[in-house]
Amino acid sequence: MNNKNLFRLVVAGLVLCSCQSDVYQINGCAPQLHNGDTITLAFEDPPQKVLGQAYVEDGVFKFAGTTDTTLFCRAYLNSDRLTSISFFLEPGNITIELNRHPKPSRVSGTVLNNEWQALNDTVQKLGTQLIRLAQVSTLQHPPLPRQQLQQRIDSMHRRLSDCIIETGQRNRDNVLGKYIQENYKKPEFK
Repeated sequence: MNNKNLFRLVVAGLVLCSCQSDVYQINGCAPQLHNGDTITLAFEDPPQKVLGQAYVEDGVFKFAGTTDTTLFCRAYLNSDRLTSISFFLEPGNITIELNRHPKPSRVSGTVLNNEWQALNDTVQKLGTQLIRLAQVSTLQHPPLPRQQLQQRIDSMHRRLSDCIIETGQRNRDNVLGKYIQENYKKPEFK
């Protein structure tokens, strides 16, 4: 075999290896964290097995590996486990913005994680509106009648529930939809 054929064989091998469908790359951004802070990647559900650790350097961290299944995982700061993000570990490029608690962290990059983040954004927004409604109603003079306040809270709660159900239905054929079906029970409204 001459050098030209050997070179072609090596290039073909590299191309095949780089196209593996089970490779994941997590690019993390953590501008609020310090150099040397440890980030742990673990299963979200028990037994919360640790999959790896990375160190923050200049506000970034990285994980890479292979997985032949989609796993519900969590990345967290070892010194403060509330500084965390839950996401779906799957083949592809995943981007995590890890923020100190209570500022929400974010995930993106794959179809499942984009859907998951959109759901989390909606839940966060509606949850904040519910809290504000409860706070404003107690400060308002005269206060909202209890029945009117309850109707507004129920309306927002229904919107929140509908959003979760719709996301589950839209994703019924993937891990996100199955996760919602297994973990979310629609409340019974009056």
